[in-house]
Amino acid sequence: MALKDIVDRFIAWPLKRKLALLSVLALCVAIVAGMMMWSQRVDFQVMYSNLTQEDAGQAIAKLKEMKVPYKVDGNSIYVPSDKVYELRLELASQGIPQGGGIGFEIFDKNQFGVTEFVQRLNYVRALQGELARTIRTLAEVDQARVHIAVPEKTIFTDKEDKPTASVVLKLKAGRSLNQGQIGGIVHLVSSSVEGLPPGNVSVIDNMGNLLSRPSDGTDMVADAKQLEYQKTMDREYESKLQSMLEGIIGKGKAIVRVSTKIDFSKVERTEEKFDPDTIAIKSEQTSQEKSVGTAQGGVPGVTSNQPGQQPAPTAGSPSASQKQTASTNYEVSRVVSKIIEPRGVVKSLSVAVLVDGTYGKAQGAEKGAFVARNEQEMKKYDDIVKAAIGFDKNRGDQVIVENVPFETALEEMVTEKTDYLKLGESLLKYIIPIAVILLLFTMVIKPLLKTLNAPMAYRMPEGMTAPGAPAGPGGFAYAPPSAPVDISKEKALSIVNSNPKQAANVVKEWLQE
Repeated sequence: MALKDIVDRFIAWPLKRKLALLSVLALCVAIVAGMMMWSQRVDFQVMYSNLTQEDAGQAIAKLKEMKVPYKVDGNSIYVPSDKVYELRLELASQGIPQGGGIGFEIFDKNQFGVTEFVQRLNYVRALQGELARTIRTLAEVDQARVHIAVPEKTIFTDKEDKPTASVVLKLKAGRSLNQGQIGGIVHLVSSSVEGLPPGNVSVIDNMGNLLSRPSDGTDMVADAKQLEYQKTMDREYESKLQSMLEGIIGKGKAIVRVSTKIDFSKVERTEEKFDPDTIAIKSEQTSQEKSVGTAQGGVPGVTSNQPGQQPAPTAGSPSASQKQTASTNYEVSRVVSKIIEPRGVVKSLSVAVLVDGTYGKAQGAEKGAFVARNEQEMKKYDDIVKAAIGFDKNRGDQVIVENVPFETALEEMVTEKTDYLKLGESLLKYIIPIAVILLLFTMVIKPLLKTLNAPMAYRMPEGMTAPGAPAGPGGFAYAPPSAPVDISKEKALSIVNSNPKQAANVVKEWLQE
């Protein structure tokens, strides 16, 4: 059908029908436009949350400068989801957010005329802010504040007070800090402030609970490391035994728990041993004296006392002397040893193993009924466990292997809903508009086209028909508007006189149209 024929048919329609068609078309256009706008809407995602007022103001100012759309909800800033990570990196490169508080950037600007007291105060403020930012990088910490008290030095007293510090933490919901992490915070603060001992640092949470231990000479970090080492040893034994037993019995058919007793004491021992059967020379001394010759003399007088004169020889007797001394000291052999025993030695092991049954696999057993394992099997599992851990009865090792029925429950499959939700949202953006357009085409546009192609229906009294147009039920005859009606005046009057009520209704319908 040509476009001209469609236009002519539309013009020939009654006003009510024209308005109905235009309303339906306008509704279709509005629905399609709405679906297109919905599919193209911007999906916002949190860029920053729990920001301080200063950081939030700087971030918003930067987003306005970059002309990036954003939304603010409470203390959270939302940006388009496809730009979240890019914007975070961009703002981080410019030092936003700073993490609240004032850091060492306070010294970036030159301040003339500042007194020494103000400079010292600014340094403490900057140090507090930097420490708070560092502590907030822990995954469990939401907010942190650090207070440092540095006593003023004076020359009028010999007593020197040590600095003190306190840390207030607000932890994230459902999170907690272990003693190792608390000890790390204490050492971080004490190492950052000159002369601050770890015992002068207190850590509390936002509920007022004291997290750090009182100073009693113990090392919290060392204790936490020892506890973590013991847990690691337990998990290592459990994993080794679990994999070995499941390879024999079946996956999920064995439960293993191991408790290790480890000695972390550091022992230095010095041993001195003597061997009476072995004699060694400790010292040896020899002395020898020998004198051989004739005694000489002279007559005293003036001549012999003069310089350059030899004494006059006189008769004498020959002289000889010899002396020899030897001393040797002996001592029993001795060995001195300094022994340092290693730390972290396993003193004893306690192992508990639960083994499941066979559930109806034995002869005569009902299907699904628990069937206990025989003594030979349990003895075999016990020997395997003892061999795997290096069982030593002398050091107090203990191994218990029991056969008990396990609870058989269907394991719920845990799926990551987040990924499926995102995938569903992405697909709905395209599926819903397409489905709406198909429904509009099928239920609205296609019937409208069929109506435009269909001949016009005219209500005529019975017996009045257009040429070549058969009369339908109820007095309807279908013919194009331009088709002439083959009826005479006398025939029309006779029809009206024979059925005046129907004729009146037809005229009324014409007037309404």
